[in-house]
Amino acid sequence: MTLQITWYGTACFIAHLDGSNILFDPFFLRNENAQPIITTQPEEIDAIDAIFITHAHFDHITEAGFFAEKLNVPVYCSSTAKENIIRWMDGEIIEDHKEAFSKRAKQNIKTINYEDSIKIGSDLEIHPIKSCHISFDAKTILSRLFSWSFLKQVKTISKYGRGFPQGKVFGYKLLYKDLSLITFGSLCTKYIQNLDQYKGCDVLLIPYAGNSTKHMVKKTIELIEVLKPKILIPHHWDNFFPPLSREEDLNPLKEEIKQNYPDITLIILPFEDKTPII
Repeated sequence: MTLQITWYGTACFIAHLDGSNILFDPFFLRNENAQPIITTQPEEIDAIDAIFITHAHFDHITEAGFFAEKLNVPVYCSSTAKENIIRWMDGEIIEDHKEAFSKRAKQNIKTINYEDSIKIGSDLEIHPIKSCHISFDAKTILSRLFSWSFLKQVKTISKYGRGFPQGKVFGYKLLYKDLSLITFGSLCTKYIQNLDQYKGCDVLLIPYAGNSTKHMVKKTIELIEVLKPKILIPHHWDNFFPPLSREEDLNPLKEEIKQNYPDITLIILPFEDKTPII
């Protein structure tokens, strides 16, 4: 049994589990100032068994409809995410963005809820986890809203904000044979009291964005104290859509894990490379 992960920035990654490939939060629409620059085109990805979406913001769903159409694969998400995907593909959010989206592809967008269990093949199960979106702190908000680059692009940026309401927020537990992987799309600890049942996971992926560095380290520690993962992987720390984003400093997190959690393996994924995990 092997697990490899290919990370495409934000919370978008493929979990490669032997012959199965599960895509989370498909987002390839990085703007021209994003770092790193993405070289993979969605058209180049041709082996996906299913797609799972944590929430309905634009940076988690823009390519979901494309894959539902091109690869004829199921996309599991909230009802709000389904509506956003269809409106995005039909050109109702950004006027100059419209793609072919057949009835068959729309039927591939499948709404789920927290108590559901989705089976992919004979050995793979995905369980949604009740989660929430991080509340941006004052420092994060001020650093974005009062930048000159934000003010110059506010009209375009506001369309992405208003056009993609959040909807329900999921984490996911992936079970494959003896392997357990948990991923979240936003660094929120509101429902942390419900996570004890997932203690001892093999791999935990956390979105490292949305707060000051101090608060992100604190929230990450809260999660690993409950989930006690063997391997910790931060994602969503890249500068994917400036000025809405920035590259986050991982050094304080690295130091915290090194000093206080030496039994946890911290993996920083390279960009767009398939990386062996287990």
